[in-house]
Amino acid sequence: MISLKNILIKPKRTLNECIITHSVLGNKVLLAKNRDRAYDAKVKVVRELIGEVELVYILDDETDWSEGMNSAGIGILNSALMVNADEKEKKIIKHKGKVSEDGLKIRKALSYPTIAKSVQSIIKFFGKDKLDIGVKGHTFIANPQSSVSIEMTSKHSPVISKMDRSKNHVRTNHGYEYKDSGYTSGANKKSSESRWNIAHAVLTKAKTPLDILDGLSGYYPVNMRDNPYRDKDKVQNATPKDVLSTSSQILLNLTDLEITVRMDEEKSDYLGIIDRTPDWYEPKIKILVEYIKNKKMDIKK
Repeated sequence: MISLKNILIKPKRTLNECIITHSVLGNKVLLAKNRDRAYDAKVKVVRELIGEVELVYILDDETDWSEGMNSAGIGILNSALMVNADEKEKKIIKHKGKVSEDGLKIRKALSYPTIAKSVQSIIKFFGKDKLDIGVKGHTFIANPQSSVSIEMTSKHSPVISKMDRSKNHVRTNHGYEYKDSGYTSGANKKSSESRWNIAHAVLTKAKTPLDILDGLSGYYPVNMRDNPYRDKDKVQNATPKDVLSTSSQILLNLTDLEITVRMDEEKSDYLGIIDRTPDWYEPKIKILVEYIKNKKMDIKK
């Protein structure tokens, strides 16, 4: 087990609408995510070698967003607390001509072989913008031995917590440590809480790793904006703010070194696997990519 003592005592003061989950099934440590976008995301899966550490991650071709796992069994997933940034992400890039550096920050954290260094990187690393420190929002970092949750925003210092692995964990888009962050009221808060509740029920029912993705891709008897898997074209009484759809899912099996990526055939464009490792390298991480098949579900059954 790692020690987070030094991190927890003196947190560095630096402080996407999505769902991220953490669970343990049998002896398998699993992270999963539904990624919601306001545009049809063009996504590739990249494998590369940094020193002796193999990285496999999704890469959004337009925004440079990344998240995934490494050959040390470390996985990193993130969910936004500044959802307006998710909703306007592509427009910001178009007008300002630059992308967020969060993808770079997550790839940097994945380049380390220990979870302690990955955690430090997530809260301290910056790119070209020296004032934009760390990855904001909810971040889950885990390996087969330990699991960590980080909550931080541009206005709040990072809170780093070691997760109880006897319990399931979910983060959506409202604050947990900071009640004034993310969605705080109204329809947006209701949506965040509804998705949180359904995701917890999915984790409770899951018997296999893929049950998690299947459950998170279901259409439940709630308004589409309150469903964990969302389609802006199916929202009842839609408003101009209903712009987000789930474009992909990701499952990280940190115990068996497996990454499963599921793409929405209508809301995304899959660009394939890019292998940047040397010819002599024998990959350690297994990659599975497939398309999502939605079906109606009742969480009570």
